[in-house]
Amino acid sequence: MTTAPRSDDLDRAGARWRGRPRFARVGRVVPVAFVQIVGTLLAARITPAGPGGPPWTRSAAAVGVDPVVLGPLAVALLVAGVVVLPWRWRWPRSVLLLTLATTVGYAVVVSPRGPFVAALTMAMANAWLRGHRRTVAAAAVVAVAVLPTADVVLGRAPTIDLAAVGLCVAWVTVTIVVAELVRVRTERVAERRRARVEAERRRAGEERVRIARELHDSVAHSMSLITLQAGVALHLGAELPAPTRQALVNIRDSSRDALVELRTILGVLRSVDSDRRDGDGDGPDRSPVPGLERVPDLVERARAAGVAIELCVDGDLGSVQGTTGRSAFRIVQESVTNVMKHATGHVARIEVTIGPDVLDLAVEDRPTPGAPTSSDGTAVPAGIGTTGNGVIGMRERAAAVGGDLRVGPTTDGGWRVAARLPLGTDGSVDSAGGAVDPADTSEGASA
Repeated sequence: MTTAPRSDDLDRAGARWRGRPRFARVGRVVPVAFVQIVGTLLAARITPAGPGGPPWTRSAAAVGVDPVVLGPLAVALLVAGVVVLPWRWRWPRSVLLLTLATTVGYAVVVSPRGPFVAALTMAMANAWLRGHRRTVAAAAVVAVAVLPTADVVLGRAPTIDLAAVGLCVAWVTVTIVVAELVRVRTERVAERRRARVEAERRRAGEERVRIARELHDSVAHSMSLITLQAGVALHLGAELPAPTRQALVNIRDSSRDALVELRTILGVLRSVDSDRRDGDGDGPDRSPVPGLERVPDLVERARAAGVAIELCVDGDLGSVQGTTGRSAFRIVQESVTNVMKHATGHVARIEVTIGPDVLDLAVEDRPTPGAPTSSDGTAVPAGIGTTGNGVIGMRERAAAVGGDLRVGPTTDGGWRVAARLPLGTDGSVDSAGGAVDPADTSEGASA
């Protein structure tokens, strides 16, 4: 059994995931900045040959190379190439061109020495990973053409150093090859993740179909028996009083409609309607899962069952479609059903107000003068309570579309259910062209 994560765990996890992109943007630049700035400053002070150089390069015959004096412009170019790196994800090409300009500018200002291409390396790899391969190739050509030859062109060296050219070509090649390997590995990981998510979604869909099938098998038999027995009673009870026959008609019609809705839900989950596939045109109409436009039919059926109910509608019921319309109908249906079950003799009132952005529902019952009273003479609340499955289901339906639900007793001993649902909320589209409401799979019409 899996347990839901606690809210504080989710908050900590969200903070970690929000912090990781920030670290990736800025934190990974820190070692690059250290290598480029500090490494280049140290390399500029070291003479690579001659008596004053490192022990492994000292030779009396060798000609020493003077240290490079880095002026303010050279240092500014070193720092500028690093400063733009945190924006490499948002503007990869612009950052690459800026770092290339600062690197080439540094090679023009002073004789290049040390790891002054660290920022350019990161910018090239980042642009390559994001698909800007032509820009990276052009930047690589410029770097290979300018960096090893800058000293010769500006008269700081007599001839081109072939070792420097080879080193520059190797650096560019390794950078592109490593970036390509990382790109391929990232795509493979993403593909495996997508496959895993798709497999989990498929298993969840199969589980939903299994649950719906179990629900259908366990309930459909009983509902069919109820419909059949009510029809037989009507056929044999021709001499029954009119109210009794009307009650049997209501039982037969309600059970038949509930069975149709149950089969419709199963058909939506299976993405196929078995009766439609078999070409059975004589059976009842397999209409989609009911929406808000079915509220008047619900009211008429409740009146036929003996409930005094009033319907007030402000707006077009047919204009509310999708998951919001189905959730609204189920909330009204559950409220009316509970009035019939728990508030016998009460007068009910349904108010539906359709605004430009929200849908307001209110189902309220109030006791009649003959309703039972408590010892102090006040009416006894006969509502649905606050812990029943009906209230839980209504709250879940309201929350599923981003709305809220308020349930509680009234001062005159009745009960009020009020919901506010946002319009425009839609669910996932199924193969039949409608939106599947997951809550419809857990509970059919209340009896």
